[in-house]
Amino acid sequence: DEMKKKWTSPIYSFFSDIKIGQEDDGRRYHFFKCAAVKCKGVKRTYENADGTRASDAGSTGNLKKHALLCFGENVVEAAIKGEGVKNPDGSIFAAFARAGQRPVNASHRAHTNPEARTRAPHLVNDRGFRELMLAGRPNLDLPNGRRVSRDIQASFNKCKETTDKLLQDYPGMLSYATDAWTSPNHRAFVAWTVHLQHEGTPLCFLLDIIEVPESHTGAALARAFDQMLRSHGLSRTVCLSSLPNVALNGSL
Repeated sequence: DEMKKKWTSPIYSFFSDIKIGQEDDGRRYHFFKCAAVKCKGVKRTYENADGTRASDAGSTGNLKKHALLCFGENVVEAAIKGEGVKNPDGSIFAAFARAGQRPVNASHRAHTNPEARTRAPHLVNDRGFRELMLAGRPNLDLPNGRRVSRDIQASFNKCKETTDKLLQDYPGMLSYATDAWTSPNHRAFVAWTVHLQHEGTPLCFLLDIIEVPESHTGAALARAFDQMLRSHGLSRTVCLSSLPNVALNGSL
């Protein structure tokens, strides 16, 4: 703490946490954690193996070099002068990218591999996407595809629980609607919606979108409809169903 009182350089503002460590030869050092999320930080020796103070214990040279790599020259110089970055270098890339980076060239290809596989959560793992999102934002915490997928699933489960409770306790009549289509990847899907009136206001909820990998006959859609209702605890809310424009509706 006594040493920190002497750290008045603006360079220290680029480091969020400071820890004390010791080398194998006995030298003690300060470890400065960089404010950039994806950065490991930098070490500075402050005590020699014999216990004497290191000659460069108060030097900020390496800290400044590290800050330049993570935040860029404009930001570091502005912090040293105590002012904002008023005069950009003249290009959009210079204003937003880290020092040492190369400009990202746009590709004429319409879709990357993650996009072509229709796995939306995994788009955040795409190298080009991450470069664009992290350029000029070294402190940004960009989640991976697994985390995005888990968050979406958790959000869906919470919304499903709330919606199911509302529909199960609804005292009036519920109207269900459905639509079926084949997606570009040749998978056949069916969507189900529910319509009701709440305090004079018409409401509509998307209940589920499921894959029905068989001919969309009345019997097939009826089975899918029944499974969907059971998953939401709404089996008792249906007295009669009708699926127009579908073959074999008489089986319902």
